[in-house]
Amino acid sequence: MNFEQISIVAEEVPQENGLQVATTVEIAELGQLLDILKLSRVLEGTGNIGATFTSVDGVARIDDLSVLAELDGGQSLSLTGQIGELGNPEDVSLTTRIRLYPEDAEPAPAASRYDLKLIAVDMVIDSVPGQVPRRQMVIKTNGFTLDTSGEGPPPIKFSELSRTPEGALKVGNINLRIGNPADPFIILNGSVDDALQLQGISAEGLMDIPASSLMSPELLGPDNQLGRFSGDFHLNGDINQLSLTNLDGKTSDTDVWNLEVHGTVENVLKFEDLDLAIDVAVPSGADLLEALSLERVATGQARLEINLVSEGTDWNASANVEVADSILQIMADLDDATSDPVLQGSIESDLIMIDQIRTIVQAAAQLRKLGGPNPEEKESKKEDEGNQGALRDVTLKPIGRSILLSGMDMDVDVDLRHIEGAKGISSLQSELTLNENELKAGPLKFEYGGAHFDVSGQMDLSNDAHLLTLTGKAGGWQLDDILHGLNFKKGASGTIYADFSVTGRTDSAKHFANSMSGNATVSMRDGSIETQLLDLAGLGVLPWVFTKEKQKVAPIVCLRAPISISNGSISTKQTTLETDHVQVVVFGGVNVAGKVLDLNLQPRKIGEPLSKSPWPVNLKGPLAKPKIKVKDGPKRLKRSDGADKMPARRQLCVPDILQLQ
Repeated sequence: MNFEQISIVAEEVPQENGLQVATTVEIAELGQLLDILKLSRVLEGTGNIGATFTSVDGVARIDDLSVLAELDGGQSLSLTGQIGELGNPEDVSLTTRIRLYPEDAEPAPAASRYDLKLIAVDMVIDSVPGQVPRRQMVIKTNGFTLDTSGEGPPPIKFSELSRTPEGALKVGNINLRIGNPADPFIILNGSVDDALQLQGISAEGLMDIPASSLMSPELLGPDNQLGRFSGDFHLNGDINQLSLTNLDGKTSDTDVWNLEVHGTVENVLKFEDLDLAIDVAVPSGADLLEALSLERVATGQARLEINLVSEGTDWNASANVEVADSILQIMADLDDATSDPVLQGSIESDLIMIDQIRTIVQAAAQLRKLGGPNPEEKESKKEDEGNQGALRDVTLKPIGRSILLSGMDMDVDVDLRHIEGAKGISSLQSELTLNENELKAGPLKFEYGGAHFDVSGQMDLSNDAHLLTLTGKAGGWQLDDILHGLNFKKGASGTIYADFSVTGRTDSAKHFANSMSGNATVSMRDGSIETQLLDLAGLGVLPWVFTKEKQKVAPIVCLRAPISISNGSISTKQTTLETDHVQVVVFGGVNVAGKVLDLNLQPRKIGEPLSKSPWPVNLKGPLAKPKIKVKDGPKRLKRSDGADKMPARRQLCVPDILQLQ
């Protein structure tokens, strides 16, 4: 049989007690096939079909099925396998691949969700009579690949095919299951008025996922103390604009938190025209952290309320954050229609408790671990993790980093009007700005209880290194308060001052420390230290350096440590510590990445820098447990310029040898 653009060849193979026919169809123009089927001619391209039909003893089956359709726009559909015994859904083995882009013209990997595109969908169903069917579904985008497989029903079922009066192919009943075959996290039931153009989509959706996957989306793992997040929604629209309405979702089977999400998204594919309300309530921050397998931090109760609304290119977001007694209000507005969009925002508060800031920071440090191992650990585990988890080949950047790289300008004011603690009341005002090449924060100025700091941050976004520079100064902070905050029980006191300018990479806090370069000066005055702490540090071998008589507390008149930092290595040549009668000069270095140190300490009587140093100390080895060696003192020193007299007015914590005249 021949049509103008379609060729059909059928070859009969004699069979005992039956019939076998091998058929091939070559289609030069898919449009003509649609004309024959009295469907609207909405597709153009080529195709071919091959199959073997067998009927023996009244049992019919289709084997060697092969279907390929290639559209002029580059899209393609392939279907291979066998339908088996006709009328028996348990005897079907098919592999389907739908490609929206040719393999040699796939879109570039996406870092931003705005650039996300669907590339291909692969579906496999392998069903043998008497056995549990196995299936696989792979959804490939240019930002991630979702790969689910296992035992269960096929990923898609459809029925009630018909031709509408307008010539469209209608699918009256379609069921799509996304996720683990036995426990899909999304189920869609609905219909498609025009299947060839994916128009007139209407479906009711159910979702049910482990709530832990909301914290780390890559981990679609088993249930845990976080319970489940489930809900329903409705989808309608077409391939160009798909709307999500009547979204209602909440957590269940958990006591550690409660999450509710309600709203609509008029354009899911572009994430436009939305109205979402998100409410998170946490009875105990410590219990939530423990449920996430993190260290407990006693934050008390916490609540987060977010409202996100957009219309066209106008965006508005508001959030209310409560942690125990502290409250933050966050507002943001964006008009994305201009060529240089600017995000205007504010962070305000009428009450922040000092003690709660500490617990919030500690809790945030724990939550940061949810991102996975450090980059070094990721690299070593990369091969092992390649085949784990439903999500792989992820190129999308975290939302926060995507904002930094979006090219959007940002101007956010910070106004914390009432900061309260045991030592008084203060306030804080600052500004955060972002443009195409740079992120700036500060100056951030804060005074409390006689202490102060003034810090500014700047991140260079013009290259891939994204270096962060921190500059500032601080003073008046009490060492004993800092040690108490770190839960360090041994006593030391003094007033701490510092100024610094350092630059490092921003991949992680560890990367910043290991790559940091710059300089800093740390000083302390009017201090003391428990002699028991000196013993723990290995310096108890020289008690006379710190005090004339053995006693529980040794005085420290001052400490001044000018340091240079290069690629995470710290070096010093003039660090000076003074007691009431001895000056100790320290030189050497600390390798932060290698966690080793090599320091030399030379004590001398104040005002006698050229004298022999009795028993100088060398600390060398691992930071956690360095070797401490006391050596014979060097010979008397001599200045190259011959200077040998101390000035009438000696400066504290400046090496005496540098003060000679």
